[in-house]
Amino acid sequence: MVLSAAAVAGSGYFIFFRDRDDLIVYFSLSLIILVVAYVFQFQLDQLMTRGVPLKLNPAVRSMLLHTAPHFKAMSPEQQQLVEDRIMRWVIKKDFLNKNDQDAPEDVKYILAYYAILLTIHMAEYNYDGLDRIVFYHHPFLSPRYMDDAHISEMEVEDGTLIISVPHLLKGHLEKGYYNIGLHLMAEAFQQLYIKERISWSNDIWETLEAVSSMPKSAIDHYIGIPVEDPWPVAVHHQITYKDAEISTVVSHLPQSANEKIIYLK
Repeated sequence: MVLSAAAVAGSGYFIFFRDRDDLIVYFSLSLIILVVAYVFQFQLDQLMTRGVPLKLNPAVRSMLLHTAPHFKAMSPEQQQLVEDRIMRWVIKKDFLNKNDQDAPEDVKYILAYYAILLTIHMAEYNYDGLDRIVFYHHPFLSPRYMDDAHISEMEVEDGTLIISVPHLLKGHLEKGYYNIGLHLMAEAFQQLYIKERISWSNDIWETLEAVSSMPKSAIDHYIGIPVEDPWPVAVHHQITYKDAEISTVVSHLPQSANEKIIYLK
């Protein structure tokens, strides 16, 4: 794409400033190549890297090794698979920053890590249909929740995941904070990959509180809006708490059972 852009610029200069009309064909071909390369940049990148494992930046990899226990416990081969999927997930998504403030680069990979952790046993891991990630730097309002500032939301209609960066970082890096990044990706997983309606026991919220010592009211208050479905909280607890054994989650995410990860061969 860089070469075609240079060719367009160079031939354009000679055509418009040096009256070199003989270069019009060359200019047109270069322009077509540039447009095609720009429009299909992602597809071309995927084609060029297909079969070649992608690796995380060393700083990002080191961050995950120090902050993500599941990733640290993986074998080198398993880590390579996760790294490759994280990179391809990040490449495919459209990240938007609000309030004219760029999010730290790490947050893309933290969110991607949870996306891949939940789909590591599956062939499909791209979460197609939820392709825009919006980063706020504080709790936010939305058209659906005009009166309640909240820290995460999934907008299915326009394929968008929205999250507060400080809360994402706290949940991943600091003990004692609810992991809103894992929660949001569990919501996305349910939306895209669980087709049947999950039947929960009548006392599911009490069961989840017994696992975590966090009542539903505290989770609702922290997120800023009521959690309507137990699934993301159940996934959060199953992966976060060592002794958790939530059978409904394990049946859909076998890698979450007793800290054992089942990997796609």
